[in-house]
Amino acid sequence: MVVAGVTPFGADVDGATVRPMLRGYQARMRIGYFLSCEEYAPAQLIEQARLAQDAGFQGLWISDHYHPWNDEQGQSPFVWSIIGALSRVVTIPITTAVTCPIQRIHPAIVAQAAATSAVLHDGRFILGVGSGEALNEQASELVTPERTAKAIACGPDPAAQASFLRQYEDAGFDEVYVANVGPHYAELIDLYRKEFL
Repeated sequence: MVVAGVTPFGADVDGATVRPMLRGYQARMRIGYFLSCEEYAPAQLIEQARLAQDAGFQGLWISDHYHPWNDEQGQSPFVWSIIGALSRVVTIPITTAVTCPIQRIHPAIVAQAAATSAVLHDGRFILGVGSGEALNEQASELVTPERTAKAIACGPDPAAQASFLRQYEDAGFDEVYVANVGPHYAELIDLYRKEFL
């Protein structure tokens, strides 16, 4: 998908000040390429970005989805990992389209991710924010800090921890490292040995 953008009058674009036209917008259009995280795997997104830059596109937009729109799309890599990887591949500007710093990802985390991305991309990163969609934002209700802490804490129920970790195994992770200290560590180690090894 191709997206177009305009720059406000008076802005500096490629070293030249834009002349007024059409209610304060420049006449020269910049064309960018849209990276759809809900449709493509990480390596495919990286390759698309490289090809887009090589083809002359002037910027990238990248979606921030926790879940694909439908089963056929089947992807949803973590956008901030992709943005970091793109810093090693492209030099054109990149913008999130869009991130919701309200529910699923805490605003402080979004701010840190955006600042890191701006540094990695030498100032060519733009944070695009929006109100979010239920499809993505409901994840914060399904996987809560309280549920996660309860499942992996050094507590009296190692079976609950094993059940939680089994979700990672079911999701296709080959390795999960567990750090555990406390009075129940021996019981937990024994349970892991029986359940996973």
